[in-house]
Amino acid sequence: MNLESSVLLKRIITINGCRDNCYLNVKDGVIHSITEKKIFDNEIVDFSNLTAVPGFIDIHTHGYFGVDATYSSEEEIHRWAQMLARKGITSFIPTCVSLPLETMMKFINKIRSASLHQKEDEARILGMRSEGPYISLEQKGAHNPLYLRRPDIDELRKIIQAAGSSLFIIDMAPELENFRESLEYLLENNKVVSIGHSNASYSQAMAGIDSGARLMTHFFNAMSPLKHREAGMVGAGLLSDSVYLEIIGDMHHVSREAIKILLKTRDIDHIIGITDSLSIGGTTSADAKLGGLDVIKKDGVAWIRDTNTIAGSILTMDTAFQNLHEIVSDPVNLTKIFSTNASKALSLKNTGYIDVGMDADINIIDDHMKVKGTMIRGCMIGDVK
Repeated sequence: MNLESSVLLKRIITINGCRDNCYLNVKDGVIHSITEKKIFDNEIVDFSNLTAVPGFIDIHTHGYFGVDATYSSEEEIHRWAQMLARKGITSFIPTCVSLPLETMMKFINKIRSASLHQKEDEARILGMRSEGPYISLEQKGAHNPLYLRRPDIDELRKIIQAAGSSLFIIDMAPELENFRESLEYLLENNKVVSIGHSNASYSQAMAGIDSGARLMTHFFNAMSPLKHREAGMVGAGLLSDSVYLEIIGDMHHVSREAIKILLKTRDIDHIIGITDSLSIGGTTSADAKLGGLDVIKKDGVAWIRDTNTIAGSILTMDTAFQNLHEIVSDPVNLTKIFSTNASKALSLKNTGYIDVGMDADINIIDDHMKVKGTMIRGCMIGDVK
């Protein structure tokens, strides 16, 4: 697209609701206006049979297309970002699992460097995330037990120094020794804490939320369940008014019924769709590695080899969007789950919803919720038909 363009659409899902049969006017990669008549004559794009929604934001992904966030090269990270853009993701956060400190530092430095040298056809790297290593052995899921440890301020200081001013999310279990001190230290340094992979009691989980934990990692999975005498992590997530809950929308990690219960209990503004995808996704390979553990792909899911432990997804955000549409029929609410809520949870200023002055990070979808094309800062990725 040119620096200025007017895009005619059947519908635009904006921060304030739906606008029908109007123009989305883009200038210098930013949404200039939404009008009934075109503003710019130099390029008119006719998508009058399609709908514009905010671009997807994936805040929890370990890889895809054969690219691993931890072990692949910086060049491969850029290829991953290009491929994600073709699946409707306009921004994402590469995520590692529990690792030795030295490996974590290499991951952080690589992702930070990659984020500074992106091309216009790449999904933007918002920062980086470490899922662990400060998590519960009882709820370790697909994490290598050799690398699990309690939070340590000296170690966190090194991690924060490597991350610098970049957005950084770290996942911790609130029942671990030194959790409270570590949480306070991370918040003082403008980092984000997600609680998960935890066997915490309800009171321990709520204490972590009340102290500033902003997210709950892949809700329902790898956390103490809701029981009638001990509500656990799940109960805390359902009863909290503030914490954002990640949900993996592949219909394998969480059942349709559990998602419906979540939607009846919590407000739609605090649910964030993620993929938790692995490098094995989007490939013909049947096996891969995750934090030193063997992973196999079977029945649409990744598993730790020779176990019944689910390892992660082979999900893409465009598929998750379609899956959740079967439960959340309102397109305004659906875009909150896959775009707006992540933006608000992480205090992103320029992306996550469609409004004047926001970056033109936009997906063009059809009536079946299928992504037909993606715009990143006004740059159209793919041919819309």
